[in-house]
This record gives sequence, structure tokens and C-alpha cells, in this order.
Amino acid sequence: MFQRSLRSSFQGKIEEIPGLHVDNFEYVESTTPRAYFLSHCHSDHMQGLHSPSLLKYIKEKNIFIYTTELSVAIIKDNTKDDTILDYIKVLKLGSTLVTLDGIPEENIDETYVTVTLVPAGHCVGAVMFLFQTINTTVLFTGDFRINERDIYKYAGLHDVAEKPIKINTMYIDTTFIDLLYENFPKRSQSIDAILKEIERCLSTGSGVALHTSAKYGYEYVFNKIYEKLGRKVYVNEDRWRFYRKISHLVPGVTNNNNETIIHLCTKRDEKNHSTCIPRNYPQFLYIHLSAMKWINSNTFKPIQRMSPTRVDVCFATHCSRSEILGFVNYFKPDRVIGFPNQYIEEKGVKRKSLREEGKLESMIVKKFCS
Repeated sequence: MFQRSLRSSFQGKIEEIPGLHVDNFEYVESTTPRAYFLSHCHSDHMQGLHSPSLLKYIKEKNIFIYTTELSVAIIKDNTKDDTILDYIKVLKLGSTLVTLDGIPEENIDETYVTVTLVPAGHCVGAVMFLFQTINTTVLFTGDFRINERDIYKYAGLHDVAEKPIKINTMYIDTTFIDLLYENFPKRSQSIDAILKEIERCLSTGSGVALHTSAKYGYEYVFNKIYEKLGRKVYVNEDRWRFYRKISHLVPGVTNNNNETIIHLCTKRDEKNHSTCIPRNYPQFLYIHLSAMKWINSNTFKPIQRMSPTRVDVCFATHCSRSEILGFVNYFKPDRVIGFPNQYIEEKGVKRKSLREEGKLESMIVKKFCS
């Protein structure tokens, strides 16, 4: 079943390496974590991160949470208790040796794990984790989107002979494993569609409201708008507080509403934007970016005009079904574990009833607005 509430996408345990937990910080009382890893900062991968029970446990056991520098910046921006930051270690792209202390009472020896970070193409700071010990090689993709034709470019997933590494177990993002989502347009196609709509507004003086399905993950869109049209996207003070710290990575945003006609809309309202941007316009074009509503097709255009003042654009930050299968078939792991849905290769699943009952739109909010 698709997730219908904001809960963890992944149960946390990497079974092949006892005590190694990823993207789930709950249930510390009933588990024995030796290290935590965080692939990216979307809420369904951070459940329990700010809980008193987690902080108590990592302080007592002196264990750490490993993640990227950008994810640390997001955590720092959102946390109310900076104590957690003392137990977070930054990992850079490439490989790092991490030591997991032994647990004598459970007959678990000290373990050396080589951890390799690989860009995930999902949102700012998002990575895949490749875990290697003397006994096993495990890939945890986190949420990701990689075109099958580009996999060969990822050096961290290939050996010195440039051949795909041997993976024993692959934990893979199956958000769109459903048969309904066989294909998504390339992000470049979606960007081109957005640019054309914004160019029309530039000629008429209308404002542009961009609405996204998650808090982070659309920085590539903002930067492309700025690169191609010379216009930045206005973000409110809450978003700007973070983006200004990484302005070199997201030059396409601004907190000066006089600098642009484009703003990041913070609510699902096509008409009233007074709380989004102080500057008013006689008319707005509302551009909604999402993926869940775009049902399977090989030929569909990445844009749908809903009304004279609204267009919906398919912009996927997760792999389509064909991209998931292509990624798995490229590496041919011994075992595949899907999250948040079961990995089904041959027959797949088709949840037609969900679409007929009109539940897809509500699931967009619950799953992706974070």
C-alpha cells in the first residue's frame, strides 16, 4: 500500500550489518543501534530525529549520526535543541571508514564499514550510501532519481575497471514502482515547459506562483529559471534563512520581492498570494510541480493546462518504474528490498481503485509535503 500518513518510509535496520540504521530514528528502546545515517532531510526519512529518547540514547552510548554537510545545515536550521548537533558527523562524497563498536552481550564484534556517498539526484544534500564490510556490500539508495543512461557516470558505484560493483543487497526507493508510473519525462523537458510559461508572463506583467510538493528538492528548477531567464524566485523568510547559507549552490532564489515576478507559493491556493509575497500583481499564473498525479504514458507532455491561470507540470524527483527496474538490472544485486513499497519486478502492481476513489491527491499532501 502507498503510505497514507507522514511516517517513516524505511524501517531503519540494515539487516546485513547489525546495529547500522538509516533514515529512521524511532524505537531506540527496542533496538541496539551502533550508528545512524541520514540520506536527506525530508520528514519521512527523519522520524524520531528530534525525540528525547534518541538524544538520551546517543548520549549514553556515545554513538553518532552520519550525513552530509548540507543536511546538517538543514537540521541546524530546524532544530530547537542544538545538543543533537554534537552527535552528528559530516561525511563528504567519496569513501570514509567508520568503526562500529562491538556489543559483547549480543555477541556482535567490532565492525569496520567503508561508507561511500553517491549523489542521489533527489533534493539538496541527498545521497545514496554504499556500505562495504569484509562480508557484504549493501547499497541504500535513499530517495533518488537517476536516468538509466547516466548510471555509468557514477564512479562510486563502479570498480577500478569501471565495471558495476557487485552488490549483495540493494535497498531501493520504490515510491513509484506502481504500474501507473512506468515513465516520467526527463527533468530537462519539464524545465523547458516551465520556462515557456514564465516567458509568457514576463511579456504580460503577470506574477508567477510556483507550488512544489516538498520543502526541498526543487533547487535545480530555481537555478535553471535564473540561468535561462535571468529571474530569481522569491522565497519567504523561513526558506531564505536556510538558502542564504548556501547561496553559492542556490543562486536562483532571493528574499527581495522587488527583484522578481516569481515566488515560491507556500499554500495550495491558486488565487490569494498575499501571504506568499508582499508585492501584489493584478494576475498570477499558478504552476504546480508534482509527479503523483501523472498517470502512465509513453507520450504524454510534461505540462497540463488546468485553467487560464493554472498549469500543472510533471517534475519527478523519484525514479519512475522503468528507471527503478533499469537501475536494478544494471547492478543485478543478489537481493532487493524496496521501500516504502514492495519491490515487484515482473508483474508489478496496479492500484486502480485508489485513482478511481480520488485518493491520489490527498496522498500527495501526506507523502510529499514535508
